[in-house]
Amino acid sequence: MTWDSALVPTSATGVYLSTGDFETIVHGLNAALGRMASDGGRQSLRTPPVIAREVIEKVGYHESFPHLLGRVFARADTGTTTESDLVLLPAGCYCVYPVYAGARLTAATELSVEATCFRQEADAEVGRLRSFRMREFVRLGTAEQCLTWRDNRLAAARDWLAELGLETVSEVASDPFFGSGNRMMRMLQMERKLKIEVLAEVGPGQVQSIASANYHTDKFGRLFAIVDPDGDVAHTACLAFGYERLALAMMHRHGANAHRWPEEIRRAVGLGAAQ
Repeated sequence: MTWDSALVPTSATGVYLSTGDFETIVHGLNAALGRMASDGGRQSLRTPPVIAREVIEKVGYHESFPHLLGRVFARADTGTTTESDLVLLPAGCYCVYPVYAGARLTAATELSVEATCFRQEADAEVGRLRSFRMREFVRLGTAEQCLTWRDNRLAAARDWLAELGLETVSEVASDPFFGSGNRMMRMLQMERKLKIEVLAEVGPGQVQSIASANYHTDKFGRLFAIVDPDGDVAHTACLAFGYERLALAMMHRHGANAHRWPEEIRRAVGLGAAQ
């Protein structure tokens, strides 16, 4: 078994079937992530693979990432094929903000979101999947609450990944939250370190982001009229992990057969005794 054989290619580039052994690793990582981020009081959501197109247009994803967005077309009763009111979900956190539209938070709020996502990636390398699963932790609250939470969660995530035996590096990155044409705002985003990616090897010489920590300032609070406990526009932050990339990074580091991983690593992801 080679490092990537747990993912079985399909006729669609960037879309894979996963084996039972691969899913065992994913399920172990899922449980371990919950323990790593556990501090009580967090709500959990599981999203569908689609979201209202109006939400994605409201947050500007269709302008910032038009090349990644998966649109849905359907045949109407008239026999005409038209664009649906749905698009394929690009990230789990986009399902959260509409739930709190117009709300005033009584306290800082945290949610755990598990999602099946889609992005029309141009690169076909393993790990850069078009259909993939994501676990996100989302925070809503004041500016201080969200930024402090983001930094603390990022530090805890890096410690956790080190406990799994993964060597990672963190890099400041940029998502065009403010629109792809606004170069000045993107530079400001980089300067303020609003997005930090955690990178690891997922294959020989193949380094990808396995997690990202993001502070969105008040962008989504303003768009969805969410008010923080102090009466100001709410700020938001999130910490996201890609399950497939995490599993690939673990297999690359410790071997394709999880039953032969070091005992402490198996215990860390709840896989039981080595065989």
